[in-house]
Formats: sequence, structure tokens, C-alpha cells
Amino acid sequence: MDINEKINELIIREQYSLNTEEKEREIVPILLEQIKKQTQNKSLMNFYKKLGPIENIKKLIDIPPIHVSLFKKYELKLVPEKEITRILTSSGTTSQLKSKIYLDKETAFRQAKALSNILKNHIGNKRKPMIIIDTEKVNNSKNESINARGAAIRGITQFGKEVTYVLEGDKELKLNYKKLEEFVKKYSDEEIILFGFTYLIWAVFYEQLKSLDKKFRLNATIIHSGGWKKLQAQQVSKEIFNKETSRILGIKPENVQDMYGLVEQVGVVFIDCKEGNKHTPNFAEVIIRDPLTMKEVKKGEIGLIEILSILPESYPGQALITEDLGLFMGVDNCPCGRKGKYFRFISRVEESETRGCGDSYS
Repeated sequence: MDINEKINELIIREQYSLNTEEKEREIVPILLEQIKKQTQNKSLMNFYKKLGPIENIKKLIDIPPIHVSLFKKYELKLVPEKEITRILTSSGTTSQLKSKIYLDKETAFRQAKALSNILKNHIGNKRKPMIIIDTEKVNNSKNESINARGAAIRGITQFGKEVTYVLEGDKELKLNYKKLEEFVKKYSDEEIILFGFTYLIWAVFYEQLKSLDKKFRLNATIIHSGGWKKLQAQQVSKEIFNKETSRILGIKPENVQDMYGLVEQVGVVFIDCKEGNKHTPNFAEVIIRDPLTMKEVKKGEIGLIEILSILPESYPGQALITEDLGLFMGVDNCPCGRKGKYFRFISRVEESETRGCGDSYS
């Protein structure tokens, strides 16, 4: 089985089915072969050479990670310009540099398939009525370049039987309550999915429903992503967010599921299980590293989140160290039954610039 067949097999296999040792054996050889190809790029060759010979890498922890900030400063692409089919960008204000991620056909296909299989594990195979708590223009399929917000929405709407966008406007977004109410009435007997960015759900959707004194009683799951930094500044914790959004929608708090991911690692997302933990799929891994020693922290400790993935072909995304802090919860024994490492997102590093799509919108 060649490397592409092996990658595809890990993508289509039932996710979270490999324990940590099995995954290590499966993906280390793939990552090493991918990294060896990257050394054809002079800059990357120097990077790996300074940190030791690739041949000395035996475990995932040995792979030197690239910092995500480098995608803001350099055009890190591994294929000719003519093979680039899409450019993903992180969102940012005019004063901020944006990450640019260059995708070729193969990488885009892998990422789409991988995201689909992660979502299937969490929300099922059946297409459901879907409410997007955003404006329709963010998912503009005509654009060759698309930001993280649009990419996430595009990925999840493939699971929508019917999709409706309930926010309107440009600089100042407003909830179209009539549109929301009509959709909810139409699908009152079905399970629905709501998706949006954390800050928009709180600052626009929740606050405007609250001001209208409106509540629902839904059979629904709400998935949200990004934007925690501004909410934490307003002293809105994850517990408060879950309690209040579930109250106003009439759903269980465990049906409010946070999704963590990066534009630099599209296709790899981490969605809360019913226990509130985030799990690593078969084709990716997470290492929580001590920011001072870069060693992996012990269970119950906090460190920088590193994400490893076998999906990228057109850019060096195999091992990326983030500006985010995570709590290492355990390995292979979450009560939800999913195997592999699991963790919880804590916050962005205090000194790092605001870089998430939800944060920048606010």
C-alpha cells in the first residue's frame, strides 16, 4: 500500500477507532516520508537540519513543529503555482497579517473528506435541517480565496438537508427573527443543527433573542467555533455560554458543542464529546507541550497545543505549534468511548495577537 492509499484508508476508517499506540505506528512513517519530501524546499531543509537529522525521528514527539505565525510571514507552499486551486486565509483586522494556506486538488480533497468523517461521527450520517448563525455571503463559492469562517461553514453545510442563514447586514449584523421562527416551525418535529462562530452566537444571536424576550424548545444540537478571547474578556466562560444558549434554545447544555480548529489545519477539527472533551481523529494527533521545555505535559497539566496531520500535500502542515493553551485530559479512556488522546481548549496565549476569525470579527 503506497502512502496515498494509506492516508485515504486512515481518513475513511471509522474515526477515533485507533488507540494512541496504534496511531503512532500508523502515522509516524507517513509523516516522515512527507517531511523528507519537504526538504526539497531550501528553507525547510535548513529548518529540519538545524533541529537534527530527520532519520533520528522515531516518535511523534520528536518531530520539530513549525509555528503557525510563519504562515503569516512567508508563502509556505510545496507545489507549483499552477497546481494551487484555493487559498485559505485567516481572518484579521487591517493591521494584522493573515495566514495564507495554499491548497492543491489533492490536499483540498483530503481535507474535505476528513472533515466530513469527523462530523459524521458527532452528528450522524443523516442530513438534517440546518441553521447557520451568519450571513449567506460568507459562503461565496465563486471566491478562489476564502477565509476560515467561510471554510468552516462550507464544510458543515454539506450535512444540511435545508440550510438557512439567519443573520443579515455587513458591519452591523442583525438577527432575522421572522426567518428563524419560520424555519423552526417548519421543522418542529425534526432534529436540527445550528452552527456559527462563538462570538456571533453570543453577541448577535443570543443577545438579540434575549432583548426580544424570545425562547424556543428545540430538538437541536448547536456547534460553535472560535471567538473565545473576546468573550473571556467580557467574563463569559464556556459554562455561562453553554448554560445561557441552551436555556434560550430549550436544549440540554451538553448539546452545545464547541469546535476547535485552525485555518492552517483545515480538515482537522476537535468537537466536544458529551463529556466536554476534544478527541483526535485517526489521521491526526495532538501534543500538549510545556512552553518552556517543549516536552509533553502530564495528564492534568496545561501547555501549548500542537496539531499533527497527514492531510497536507501542498504546504508544510504536518506538525504545527499553535498560540493556544490546552489541558491534557487523558489517553484512550474517555467515558464517551472514543479512543486516542483527549484534551480541552483553555485560551489563547495572553501575549499573542488576536488571530481567530471569531475574535477578529468582534
